[in-house]
Amino acid sequence: MKKCLLLIALMLLSSATASAIYFYDEGIQQGYRGFADFSYTLGIGDWGKNHDRVGIMTSHGYQIAPQFFAGLGVGFNYYFNGHDEATSLPVFAHFRSDILENEITPYVDLRVGYSFLDVKGFYINPSVGCRFELNDNLGLNVGIGYTMQQAEYVFFNDKKNCGGLDFRFGIDF
Repeated sequence: MKKCLLLIALMLLSSATASAIYFYDEGIQQGYRGFADFSYTLGIGDWGKNHDRVGIMTSHGYQIAPQFFAGLGVGFNYYFNGHDEATSLPVFAHFRSDILENEITPYVDLRVGYSFLDVKGFYINPSVGCRFELNDNLGLNVGIGYTMQQAEYVFFNDKKNCGGLDFRFGIDF
């Protein structure tokens, strides 16, 4: 558990120390962009229906155009159901489109990759939400999505979906 907390602290520290996205009056400008998110996921699917989870994720990349971002990210999820616990470490490619160029704008988001640790396998997370500009260098993001996490079970020699409906709250910088 100490290693998990250390990993979370390091991800937060790396997110907090990076700080260079440039905005202009009409939207987000090209250049570096970073995200830090907290999430709560209601588990659904073969294995996930009794396994809710909390997570933290960070991703960093390049704002290619005012409406399109591409980057790489990593996260940590803690699964719980009262009887047993599990962890996952998704590593993913992150694609995002901020649809409008306003202070309040809807977005669509896609994270695709692979997860390690207890719950390992293919990972995909499409989501939609809204971004609220806080100042020239900071935005608040609120979203909802679906996480499809393909989990490998050693004991059953089978793959199951431990997906869930996730609620995300975060910042971009």
